[in-house]
Amino acid sequence: MTVRLRHVTRVQTRKHRAAAKPAAAKRCLVAIIEDDAEFRGMLRELIEEKQYRVVAFGNGAEALATLRDEVVPDVILLDVSMPGMDGFDFLRFRNDDPRLAAVPVVLVTNAKPHERPTVGVNDVVRKPIDIDEILFAIKRYCV
Repeated sequence: MTVRLRHVTRVQTRKHRAAAKPAAAKRCLVAIIEDDAEFRGMLRELIEEKQYRVVAFGNGAEALATLRDEVVPDVILLDVSMPGMDGFDFLRFRNDDPRLAAVPVVLVTNAKPHERPTVGVNDVVRKPIDIDEILFAIKRYCV
């Protein structure tokens, strides 16, 4: 009977650990700032499948307006080339806001290294994306 209890305890522990991972992911809020609606939607779906919460915006101005007034995300996925307010401008305004300046930024772009912003950027994922690379970056900042 003691052996059986140990076995049950191990099984319950494994189940508990497995259940804890999605719960931790659900608490993490990922902001996607991407002008391509189709890509933004696909990225949102893939990230939500992993139990992360997601907010998505079509440009930097839209994102700043919402993020300044609402909850601050745990990580920002940012495109560089966008109409209205591009990634460069978004980063300049974001870096001036103490609450948002602390949020890690992952550039998701096909821009060449010399065409990318560097100040305020924590990571870069090149397009076309590898979803595992994006998820790895998110997980790094959503602990």
